[in-house]
Amino acid sequence: MMDFLGQWSGKGRGMVWLLRRRPRGYKNFLLSTLSARLRTGRSFGNPVSITLEPTNICNLRCPVCETGAGLLGRKSEIMSYEKFVKIVNKVGPGANHLMFYYMGEPFLNKEAYRMIRYARDMGLYVTTCTNGDLISPEALYESGINHISFQIGGLTQETHQVYRQNSDLSRVLKNLRSYVSIIREKGKKLDEHEIELGFIVMKQNENEIEGVLRLGKDLKVRTTLISPCVRTPEQGKEFLPPDEKYWLYDRQSLEKCGRLIIKRVLPWRACPWIYYSITIHVDGNVVPCCRDPQGKYIMGNLLSDPLERVWNGKGFKRFRYQFSRRQDHLPLCALCPGEGTPDLK
Repeated sequence: MMDFLGQWSGKGRGMVWLLRRRPRGYKNFLLSTLSARLRTGRSFGNPVSITLEPTNICNLRCPVCETGAGLLGRKSEIMSYEKFVKIVNKVGPGANHLMFYYMGEPFLNKEAYRMIRYARDMGLYVTTCTNGDLISPEALYESGINHISFQIGGLTQETHQVYRQNSDLSRVLKNLRSYVSIIREKGKKLDEHEIELGFIVMKQNENEIEGVLRLGKDLKVRTTLISPCVRTPEQGKEFLPPDEKYWLYDRQSLEKCGRLIIKRVLPWRACPWIYYSITIHVDGNVVPCCRDPQGKYIMGNLLSDPLERVWNGKGFKRFRYQFSRRQDHLPLCALCPGEGTPDLK
């Protein structure tokens, strides 16, 4: 799993930034904003942000991730190109961007580069997140992808594999350097192919932060320090770094009471995600947001149902209504900071 909670929390300007830069989907954004303000069960606009899972399989065994820990509870699948096209044709025309990843390593799907190319040709801004082990730098360049984040867990193999178990750091960095070199060889500017080096800050690697920042500067790529996401108090004690600024959780609650309580960014009953964004599992099932990796709240299926029947069907309308009135009774929201939109800048 690419760590949504860690990567996106604390940043709420990304969708607006993208819409200003490329106004595709702006009408749906405005209509959805009205729906969110009115707290309606129906979203007046179609999804602006798409999260799509090309596979729920991963080559790594990251201990905090449901996929890596073997706790996903869903059939392991790889989406076919034909199914991808069918889904994107339904949800893509009115959207602004596609997040091409979820509970697996996207480039385990051999059709990943072709899928990205299709979405780009449709006019979508495409971003992805990868562990970097399986990338083909040449194919990645030809796909036309807008943004990619290579996420590592350390500057040495020893610290990297504490979290990124089964990963080869030297191979990841080689792929990253190769991709940067290809872009330069083609005479392109790096900001036309946005590259990010993501560093998951943990107890084991906090002393390597300065080195990671220097590496990013040398490569001339953006470096992002990612607050780690954990699922249990035990994992919190094992992985959370000493410096509290990298915590998504209330430290006092964890240390004194042994409880994981998220720091709220937006107030309760405020969540643009369920009005702007659609999250699609590898089998076509739609869930309310990225906090449902196991598929406990199925809203419909985009391989069999029209978009409107899913997006504004009984299940989704009921969920939005319940959220706006009884959010504290929804387990799905317990470990979410309530942040609305990802910063893709």
